[in-house]
Amino acid sequence: MLDRAFICPCDRHKRDIAETGHCICHLFVSEDYQPEAIENPPERGEDSPWPEIVVYGAYWCRDTIRTFHLLNAAGVPYRIVDVDSDKEGAEKVKGWNEGHLSTPTLDIEGRILSVPSDEELSAILGL
Repeated sequence: MLDRAFICPCDRHKRDIAETGHCICHLFVSEDYQPEAIENPPERGEDSPWPEIVVYGAYWCRDTIRTFHLLNAAGVPYRIVDVDSDKEGAEKVKGWNEGHLSTPTLDIEGRILSVPSDEELSAILGL
């Protein structure tokens, strides 16, 4: 466990694991940890009033999960690009964010938003 203290970016990971089952970065988890289930995005119909939205994110990222929950609760369709498994998507995100892999980064029909707050995203979408 001592080597984990040097690897894990969470300075409180032991306490976080004891309290929640995982450290804040989700790199280390307890034996009985079950990740939070994420709903699939709503389907986009041909006559959808919503703009086309692509969420570039990571499933371990709390801000990405928060964005998924907001869009799902509002019934807003979107497409997910997992930057951990999609190198091209990760490079796009880095290009939009001065070399940083900021998650989530949203592409809303060409309008790029990096780690938007719920309030900012709600205002843009008229929620």
